[in-house]
Amino acid sequence: MMAFGIKYDNSYSVPYIAFAFVIGYFINTIGSLLEDFYNFTIGGMPSDNLLKISNGKKYTGIRKVRFYEASEVIKLLKKDVNDENADERKMFLKAMQIVNNNEKNRVSEFNAYYAFSRIVLTSMCIISISIIIKYPCLWKTYLIFVPLFLSWERFRQRGYYYAREILNEYLKFKNRKEQL
Repeated sequence: MMAFGIKYDNSYSVPYIAFAFVIGYFINTIGSLLEDFYNFTIGGMPSDNLLKISNGKKYTGIRKVRFYEASEVIKLLKKDVNDENADERKMFLKAMQIVNNNEKNRVSEFNAYYAFSRIVLTSMCIISISIIIKYPCLWKTYLIFVPLFLSWERFRQRGYYYAREILNEYLKFKNRKEQL
């Protein structure tokens, strides 16, 4: 409301909530459109990076979110997609397809956290641009980069957590299936 110069009035609480809902909807849409750009800034899609094994490393992922079972999952996924040369995207989509059929996992929660962190990052980008345009000469303006960086980092972590959870659930499903 401050951005639009609207003074708060208690008698308009319902319209304020409706307006906030509509703005949130559009911020979510913008975040979805910017997702490829965001993934570019974090070094690629977390799902693809978790399914790429680097020489000399015993895990895939990032410092905070590591995935140690990548070799085993890749082998199982290539078998499931019936393609030894399957790319990471194809393998991950197969894992998602299998995992999403099971409602007794935490994948939907991780997806919601990931989507929320993307919305926060998009909001921070919009706020940062607005503040920098409005006050370009104040040194305090550039402190906005601290929360912007923190929201970017959290987006990156949540993307890896979500992708890792799908791959872990896929591995659990395959192990249960083998035991039967």
